[in-house]
Amino acid sequence: MIRSLYFRITATFLVIVLISIGVAFLFTNQMFKRDARGQLPNQLEKAIDRIEQLYAVSKPANLQAFLEEISTLQGQSIIAISSSNYLVAAGERSDLMVNRLTFEQLSKVFSGNTVRLEVFNNEEGSPPSPPALGKRVLFGNERWALFVQPNRFPQNSNFIWTAVTLLLTLLLVGSVLILIVARYLVRPLKMMTNAATRMSQGDFSVRVPARRGDELGELAQGMNKMALSLSQLEMMRQDFVSNVSHEMQSPLTSIGGFAEALRSEEVTGAERDRYISIIKQESMRLSRLSENLLNLASLDSQQHPFHPKPYRLDRQLRDVVLACEPQWMTKRQTVELLMEETVITADRDQLNQVWMNLFANSMKFTPEDGKIFFSLSEQDGFVVARISDTGIGIHDEDRERIFERFYKGDLSRDRSQGGSGLGLSIAQTIVHIHGGTITLDPSADQLAGASFIIKLPFARIAS
Repeated sequence: MIRSLYFRITATFLVIVLISIGVAFLFTNQMFKRDARGQLPNQLEKAIDRIEQLYAVSKPANLQAFLEEISTLQGQSIIAISSSNYLVAAGERSDLMVNRLTFEQLSKVFSGNTVRLEVFNNEEGSPPSPPALGKRVLFGNERWALFVQPNRFPQNSNFIWTAVTLLLTLLLVGSVLILIVARYLVRPLKMMTNAATRMSQGDFSVRVPARRGDELGELAQGMNKMALSLSQLEMMRQDFVSNVSHEMQSPLTSIGGFAEALRSEEVTGAERDRYISIIKQESMRLSRLSENLLNLASLDSQQHPFHPKPYRLDRQLRDVVLACEPQWMTKRQTVELLMEETVITADRDQLNQVWMNLFANSMKFTPEDGKIFFSLSEQDGFVVARISDTGIGIHDEDRERIFERFYKGDLSRDRSQGGSGLGLSIAQTIVHIHGGTITLDPSADQLAGASFIIKLPFARIAS
C-alpha cells in the first residue's frame, strides 16, 4: 500500500500543502502586521480628532469619566496633559505611556507637532505593543497634549482566526480533491497494468481506452499499437506454421503415394520411371523449400554473413540473363537490357539471389513470345534497377501481400506453379539488408505484366 502510486501522489500532495500553508500563514501574518503598523498612525490621528470633536459636542463635566468611556469603547489607552501640567489617564496601558513620555516629546506636542511614542511591555513573553501617538487638542478653552495607544494591534486576533479557518478549509478541501484526482490519475495505469498482464498471457485482443490528450493517453495509444503489432505477429506466425506444414505436406503425400505405387507388381517399366521422376521432383521441391527456410532464418537473425565489395552491377545482371538463357530461349522470350555502367559496393552473392528470383518469376509468368526488360540507372544518389515483363500481371488485391512469405497470389491465374512463395520475401529481406527498397511500379498496368523497382545505395551505411 505504501509503495503504490496512489499513496505516493496523495502523501506528496499533503506534505506540499502543509508546507505551503505554514509558509503562507507566516508570510501573510508578517505582511498584515507591517501594513497595520503603516496605517496605525493615521488611524490614531483620526481617533484623536474624533475625541476632540466629541468633547466639543458633548461638553462633559468630568474629563476623567469622558476619557475612560472613550477608552472602553475604542479599546485604547489615553493620557491627557494640560498646559498647566494636570494629568488625566484612562486605559490599561496608560501607566506605561506616562513612564515613557519625556519632557521633550511633551514640548513638541504643545508646539503643534505630532509625536510618535514607543511603549513597551517589560513582562517576558508578552506580545509586542503598538505605538502611541500624541497631538495637541483643545478641551474647552485650554490646550491639552493628548496621547492615544491601542491596547493591541487592530484586528490581529480576528486575522489569525480567519487565516487559520481559511487554511484548514483549504487543507480539508484539497485533501478530498487530491484523493479523487489521484484515483483518476492512477486508474488508467491500473488498466494498462491489467492489459500488459493479459498480453503476457497471450491475449492480444485487449485494448486500453486512449481518450486522454496527456502523456497517459500517449502511453495508452502506444500500448494499443503494441498489442496490434503483437496480434499481427501472432497471426503471421500461425500463418507461417500453417503454410510450412501445407508446403511440406503436399510433396510428402506425393512421395508416399508414388512410393507405395512402386511396390505394386503390376507397374510397368515406363510407369516406374515416371513415378521415380515425380518422387525426385518432389524431393527437390522439399530440398528447395528447406533451403529457402534456412536462408530466411539466417537473414532474419541479422547475423547472416555480409561481405560487401565493389563490383560492376551491370555485368552481374548480364551474367544472370546469360545463365538463364536456356529457359527464356525455350519459351522464345525476348530479353532487352538497357543499363549504364554502374559500380556498387554490396554483397555480390546476396544480390545475385535477388536478380535470379525476380528474373525466374518473369520467365515463369511471361507467356511464349513475351518480353522481359532490364534497366539500370542512377537517380537521386541511388542505383535504380527495374525488371518488367509482359506476363499475366498482378491484381490490385495481391499487390499489398506480394512480399508476404508463402503468398502466391490468385491461384486461378496459375502463379503457384513450381514455387513456394518465398522468393520475393527473400529478395525483399536482402534488399533491406543493403539499405534499399523493392516495390511494384504503381504506374504499371496490372494486366500488362509485372514491374519491380529496386533502389539501392552505392554503399550500405554501417548501422
